[in-house]
Amino acid sequence: MTVNIRCAAYANNEVAWVAWDCDAPIPGCLGFNIVREYLHAGAIVERQPLASYVAFEGQSNPDWLPQNTTVWPIQKFSWRDLTLRKKRDRPERRPPGTTVRYSVRAVGKMRDELKPVEVVATSHWDQATKRWIENTYKGTPISLGYLSEEFFTNEIIVSRARPPFDTSFTNGILSTQFLARTMKNDTESLEHHMRETGDGLREFLAGDTLPVIHDFFSKPTGRFFAALYELEDVELVDLLKHNAQRLNLILSDAGGAVDDKSAQPNDKGKYPQKYDTRNSEARSALRALADHAGSTFTMRDRMFNGSGHIGHNKFVVHVDDAGKAMSVLTGSTNWTWTGIAGQSNNCIVINNADVANSFLEYWKRLDIDPLVNPVPLDAYAKGANQSDKLKEDNRKPGIFDLGSGVTIETWFSPNMPKKSAPPPADAKTVSAPPPDMDHLFSLMRQAKKAVMFLVYMPSVGGVNSVISQAVEIGKNDTSLNVIGAISDSKAMWGYERAKPLPSGKKGKASSPHIFQQGGVSVIRATALTDRAIEREIGDFLNDETLSLGTAIIHDKLLVIDPLDPVNCAVAFGSHNFGFKASYSNDENLVIVKGHQALAVAYAVHVLDVYDHYRFRAKEAEKSSSGKGKPADRWKGFLDTTDGWQPKSSHRLARYFTP
Repeated sequence: MTVNIRCAAYANNEVAWVAWDCDAPIPGCLGFNIVREYLHAGAIVERQPLASYVAFEGQSNPDWLPQNTTVWPIQKFSWRDLTLRKKRDRPERRPPGTTVRYSVRAVGKMRDELKPVEVVATSHWDQATKRWIENTYKGTPISLGYLSEEFFTNEIIVSRARPPFDTSFTNGILSTQFLARTMKNDTESLEHHMRETGDGLREFLAGDTLPVIHDFFSKPTGRFFAALYELEDVELVDLLKHNAQRLNLILSDAGGAVDDKSAQPNDKGKYPQKYDTRNSEARSALRALADHAGSTFTMRDRMFNGSGHIGHNKFVVHVDDAGKAMSVLTGSTNWTWTGIAGQSNNCIVINNADVANSFLEYWKRLDIDPLVNPVPLDAYAKGANQSDKLKEDNRKPGIFDLGSGVTIETWFSPNMPKKSAPPPADAKTVSAPPPDMDHLFSLMRQAKKAVMFLVYMPSVGGVNSVISQAVEIGKNDTSLNVIGAISDSKAMWGYERAKPLPSGKKGKASSPHIFQQGGVSVIRATALTDRAIEREIGDFLNDETLSLGTAIIHDKLLVIDPLDPVNCAVAFGSHNFGFKASYSNDENLVIVKGHQALAVAYAVHVLDVYDHYRFRAKEAEKSSSGKGKPADRWKGFLDTTDGWQPKSSHRLARYFTP
């Protein structure tokens, strides 16, 4: 039988997404051997089969050590190459700028007429014995043979640069098994590594985000205008201190309320609440610099303590010596150690003077907005709200034509006149969306083939947000590929609030792990902790550690039709993609249309995070339903026949291999 395989590869600066498809099921196929090829000047300099962890039925991988696709082939039609930059067994990353392509080849059980698949051994560094140990698994090996010729993807370049953009994505705490192996004999806590400037594991988890931020501040002249929500990461605070004489900073409050036990309790024995618990240390250190005689550093405190409003921005504008805005750094990454090293985040630099100037004008509007701070600064800010003028001025977007069909739109919040969004349960009055969300919804409805998103917490139950809009259009048009991942369980589509039980006691809220219908696949990010999967993964990797910073996914990303050079669009920034952000928060939202390279980079990030948590959502769903014994779920489940093919979805493969 002649086998024809179509395949393609896509990458950002961290991972690659490889997809392949064939016209019909391949008799005897047990999966695909995927090999990464490093290229230089058109020549192959290295070939490496991709890592694989799932064993065949009858085998098991109790230590969760990687083999590769010469041993355990891929029984899917797409795969993410996590080791494009990252090493499999230690917190090291390969340099950027490399060119790679992938070989895709069908394999089956070895028989006389087939060319055998040569097994490539894998090993790991054992910190205790200081030597390399070959990876093993339990069960009888299955010898494989090739059922097809090699088919090659397009070449891809692993790079941050997508002019005029410089893109980066954090790695965050995704692979708990990797952390368990890496820190097996470590005497320090994971939190220590994530906090420590220059720590190898911290830099591994942060990806290129720290280099992007440092590069942005490396400009020798000009000034920086920053608006930040959370600020507690020591390395980034030191970066601001180092550039203080060229810095104008608006710093909002962050962190929940705590009892102020230095004050007197009231007659009921309750202490007053103290706010700004997260930023207070950095604020004090920077305030001392700003108040120093002769200082050219300006700092404004913008405090919403407990009012329901937040100054949620995380952007910095670079202005040259002539006062002209030149570039802006934005994205979802808070300037905290959890934002940098713990969560899934993105950080981007836009090197365009017009776009940067729109951010600078917004910064100036924030700076003169007459918000009265509480006294003392960490007290409850009763009635704190942005001014009507600020809201009105924010209603009009900036629209900039970059040529070649590329446009950038900038939207800023708050931009609605009321103090807060109306409750979504009010069926009598359906409120019109805020202008930024209305425009975003319109773009989503124009999607031709794909809508992809990552969100943290836009709204309870996902209503009045990108989540509800994506589900609605996907249900109405089943040809669309709608995929998304949600961090907060309360934002999951299908979430139900706790209801009183017949006994009168309070019931439990419910939040599904997966919503699947037609072309819609929305999953809830689930950390696979000991409690969730009933399997030991390490003493230091407990529920508390894996939920550091609360948000597992902190991205706010929307990608539309990434393969369409005309209709592609990407939305990013600090905006949480729900009505509340537009009503109540200081926010920024950037929409880029017609820049396919950027759309692909962000799509790969969405696919990476979605695919990672989709597996975990399935495992958590099994655990909560009580199906099967916990230990059974970690045994090999690769099919030893070709019967897996009709069960495997081709939707994404067919989209990514046009």
